[in-house]
Amino acid sequence: MRVAALALFGCLPLAAFAQEPQRFRSAAELVSVDVLVTADRQPVLGLTAGDFELIDNGVPQTIDQIYVEQLPVNVMLVLDTSTSVEGDRLAALKAGAQSVIDWLRPKDRAAILSFSHRLEMPAAITGDRVVLRRAVEALAAEGSTGLRDAAYAAFALRGADNTRTLLLLFSDGLDTSSILSEARLMAIARRSDAIVYAIGVRETPRLTVRGPVASAEVTDDRFLNALARETGGRLLHAEEHRDIQRTFTRVLEEFNSRYVLGYAPRGVAKEGWHKLEVRLKKKHGTVLARRGYFGS
Repeated sequence: MRVAALALFGCLPLAAFAQEPQRFRSAAELVSVDVLVTADRQPVLGLTAGDFELIDNGVPQTIDQIYVEQLPVNVMLVLDTSTSVEGDRLAALKAGAQSVIDWLRPKDRAAILSFSHRLEMPAAITGDRVVLRRAVEALAAEGSTGLRDAAYAAFALRGADNTRTLLLLFSDGLDTSSILSEARLMAIARRSDAIVYAIGVRETPRLTVRGPVASAEVTDDRFLNALARETGGRLLHAEEHRDIQRTFTRVLEEFNSRYVLGYAPRGVAKEGWHKLEVRLKKKHGTVLARRGYFGS
């Protein structure tokens, strides 16, 4: 099925997908867990390793390292360019992607993937802002929506280095043309260390003489939320095209406020599924992290 699906993506060489998407990796037996802590919907800053409790398959672990913001990031911008995005929404999408490029730090890199019924990669992973901006400006809207296939491609193109990866996925509609199943994609997400932040669109209720009337569902919230949560990310909504650029910027701000906890697993088997639990010991806040990883 995977080969058949990717054969549809004539604009990308099949060699780019010759291997399965990268698995959750560890370097020198050190496992890294990306964690978001919020209170009143705002990131909680200033925490130390001693503020966290990390449990691997039921066994408490010692956190050996903690990073905030220092690590470089690869941002995979996966952008819905189906027909429903044309017009003002496409202009807002381009402005949002450009704002992400503006926020990149000197060691950060980004790639641009656009999807409709076809998948295109106008900019492979690069630190060249000029190349990235040109790729975004050239985006055009047409065709149906292959959301799951596009997410798979982003995981596959994630690369094999140890850089943190943010998979920023924008879509304003339901999947209408993917071949890859949701179950298969979720299995891939569990084996990747990329963090998915999804951006959907919520239309403003229409005002009538009888009061506001909610619009029909615009984004596949259930799928996008499930994919993001599987990786320790989140689903955020833009209120129509007016809010898209601000939502893109919000994702980068929040991602750069996350903690990266490093630990050497002790008292657990190396291989197989590792269920992770990350909690605060005494501080107050909501902790968001991936549910686990596959050791090998």
